[in-house]
Amino acid sequence: MPQAKTPNERDAMLARWLGEAHTKEAELEADLVAHIALTRKQSYKKRLQQHLKETRDHKRRVASRIKQLGGSRGQALIGAGSAVGELAGKTVAAVKGQVGVARAVVTEQAETHLRNAQEELREEHVEIAIYTRIEVFATEVGDRQTAQLARSIRRDEERMAKFLQAELGRLVKEIVRAEVPRDQRTTSSGSGRSTSRSQPAMSRSSKSRSRSGASRSSTSRSRSGASGSSTRGPRSRS
Repeated sequence: MPQAKTPNERDAMLARWLGEAHTKEAELEADLVAHIALTRKQSYKKRLQQHLKETRDHKRRVASRIKQLGGSRGQALIGAGSAVGELAGKTVAAVKGQVGVARAVVTEQAETHLRNAQEELREEHVEIAIYTRIEVFATEVGDRQTAQLARSIRRDEERMAKFLQAELGRLVKEIVRAEVPRDQRTTSSGSGRSTSRSQPAMSRSSKSRSRSGASRSSTSRSRSGASGSSTRGPRSRS
């Protein structure tokens, strides 16, 4: 039987940080399951389901890499598939899930979606930060495999964060349309835009009138000058 690898300082640090990522993935997995159950908007729900698959894949790949680094053999690390790490993540998510269910009971569907998306976006940014530091550390110590893993997962998280950023905007607009009377909203086709378009036209018109006035004044002075010179005859010689 092959001997278990004893991690050096570099591998121990990477395994510990990856253990933190693994715990966060387990937490997000439980979060997503709870949020999917509360979501009625189909396009949003479909993207959450897709990211749930990605999250489970991330958790599996991170666990595998921790094991390769020697972090799952009883060392003082949160290692691959660690029952402690996964249980901690799922316990936190379970509590958050109960809060989410309670909130859904007392809030409108659109606002439930909005609050869930806000939490999801925050968690994605936490994961982006975790995988960024793992990637940079792994690159600095020459662990290309861990760096590539962290980079790949970080990109998935960034794509999800980008979707959630846009979804937040869409959800807020839905709430505005549903909850705020039309006369209390500002729209892109409102008076503000038409006013802004009319102002340059007025300005051009004023300039045109100004130029026309200046031209008439110049012509008048020219005629006056010509008339004056014609009435003055040659001076008499003494």
